[in-house]
Amino acid sequence: MEKCKKIKKDIVICMKKLFIIILNIFIVFQMISCKGIEFENQKIAKAEELSKGEAMIFVAEEKNKYENRFGKEIWDLKSGDGKLYFREYIVSITKSFVEKLMVLKLTASDLNIVLSSSDEEKLISASNEYYNSLSYDDIEFINCSTEDVYNAFKDYHIARLVVDSLSKKASTELSISEAKVIKVQYMVFDDKETADKITEQLKAKGANFAYFAKTRSLDTEIEMIIKRGDELSTRFPELFYMSTGQSSGVLQFKNKYYIFKCIDDYLEDETEDRRLEVLKVMKNNEFEENFKKYQEQYVIKSNSAYWKNIDLKDGLKCEINKFEDIYYNYFPKTIK
Repeated sequence: MEKCKKIKKDIVICMKKLFIIILNIFIVFQMISCKGIEFENQKIAKAEELSKGEAMIFVAEEKNKYENRFGKEIWDLKSGDGKLYFREYIVSITKSFVEKLMVLKLTASDLNIVLSSSDEEKLISASNEYYNSLSYDDIEFINCSTEDVYNAFKDYHIARLVVDSLSKKASTELSISEAKVIKVQYMVFDDKETADKITEQLKAKGANFAYFAKTRSLDTEIEMIIKRGDELSTRFPELFYMSTGQSSGVLQFKNKYYIFKCIDDYLEDETEDRRLEVLKVMKNNEFEENFKKYQEQYVIKSNSAYWKNIDLKDGLKCEINKFEDIYYNYFPKTIK
């Protein structure tokens, strides 16, 4: 009898402990669903979920980028790994974008980034312009308010300010010489003896480099553009130290022998394009490196139920694709 009582008592105690454990788990899940985040190593981030209307703006814009390029039939096709339909895949990558946006907003707080009054005015104007451009079909699919549109522009702008803040060093380190683009004529030979002979002939008064290239080179092309940092520039770095009109000696790469003549030692427009291209890569690399610690600190997963109910085929008549155009009209790109 006593043994039975002890067993019952033990069961009651176990039940109480189990109840406390279940209650604690329930509280944690409630916190996650309310905050829209997951926790790692007891790091807690105060992150609010985006409203469905704001999230749907990004969903619609991404949907229409793909539709404009590949047509509406894409949503019945499966993605590369065959696990998801493209309509499911695009929703998933937009969800990932929204989660990164939430991290960037938290990072902005850490960096003490605040909007200026001028920014606020521009964001209001941009959001009004966007909302007023929505068609009936756009609104029916997105189902957003003016506040949702404003928040979308605001969050996007804050994210951009964070990116600029975490990549500002790159723009001060890139010089024109590091992005220089030049134009050369060239010829290529199988043996050094022939290349040396042509080099001597080019020293004669009136010798025409282009003529020798056209008549003696193994390659039918005789001109090329070379960008600092591309494959050819790493093979032949000395080319960037030649002046316009200057010829090189014989340069070897593997079993081929080359002679170059600089036609233009600084293509201004092409160099500026190259500088912006290189700067974009540098800024992106710097941002990703500096952003790592914030991604590790704030491990965020959106838990909003609306993600499961988004079907891009419901919005086939939704065609809005103006968000970035409108945004950059008010906030021009600042890579310089």
